[in-house]
Amino acid sequence: MKRMRPFIVIAILCTFIFSACSKESRIAIPYDGDKIVLNTLIQPDSLVYIRVTASKPVREYQNLKFPELKNAVVSMYEDGKTMPAPGWKVINGKGYYVSHAPARAGSQYKITVNYSGLTSVAATDSTPQRPDIRDGVAQKLGNRVRFTLKDNVNEKNYYRIRVYNADTVNGIITPFKRDTVKFRLDPSFNNNFADIIGNSYNSEVLLSDERISGKDVLFVLQTSKQVTASYMIVEVSNLTTGAFRYLDATSDQRLEDGIDFTLNPEDIYSNVENGYGIVAGVNAGRLSFAVE
Repeated sequence: MKRMRPFIVIAILCTFIFSACSKESRIAIPYDGDKIVLNTLIQPDSLVYIRVTASKPVREYQNLKFPELKNAVVSMYEDGKTMPAPGWKVINGKGYYVSHAPARAGSQYKITVNYSGLTSVAATDSTPQRPDIRDGVAQKLGNRVRFTLKDNVNEKNYYRIRVYNADTVNGIITPFKRDTVKFRLDPSFNNNFADIIGNSYNSEVLLSDERISGKDVLFVLQTSKQVTASYMIVEVSNLTTGAFRYLDATSDQRLEDGIDFTLNPEDIYSNVENGYGIVAGVNAGRLSFAVE
């Protein structure tokens, strides 16, 4: 496992920082020279959006913009076979290298980046299968959301759970993207995870299948507020080990309303050779249902 130096934590988390942080903290950030920062979470049945930037020393604490490498040579391989080169596209003001075809579940992907003047980087990960979730239930003005997850006994699985309020748009149940429900695992029902159940409510929970391998498990989520939406969506993402390590290491910075950069940079996971960042597979399954 590779460890990241302090300055690059800010590079990878800059998008989260812009949206959540208005507090300034000055810390000493050592610098180890310019390197390529490669970031993408690969979702099956979706195009692959690859973010490529360069690291730089942080001298201005209110200017955390890191230069995009627009003319980089980005190559992508699926199960060892060369894919068409991802094309450059600007989305919401940010540049991405976008694949020409969706990723597939159960495949291995390797991404390499070459850029003049910087050391080439590479990273590899696979895409997991979609989780088996069913039986979503919630009641109006209640504060419990229930669903069942069937874990695959033949795989070592990691999961991320998120919940959205939703409504119908043209007959399709659609999540309110900015209305992620804060919740916790209900301590009265989730005995398998007694050691990770806390008093705080968050917009996601990360866990492994260590205690539920091969089982059908009823999850009961306790929401921080009463349920008032007409529809809800439970999203469970199956994560590779790399995705789990990265999301777990950055959870405080991604989820807290205010970030003060007091993280320990030694805990941030990266699988990018000769550079920084994360290339990891995720597979999100969504369970939509009407609130009773």
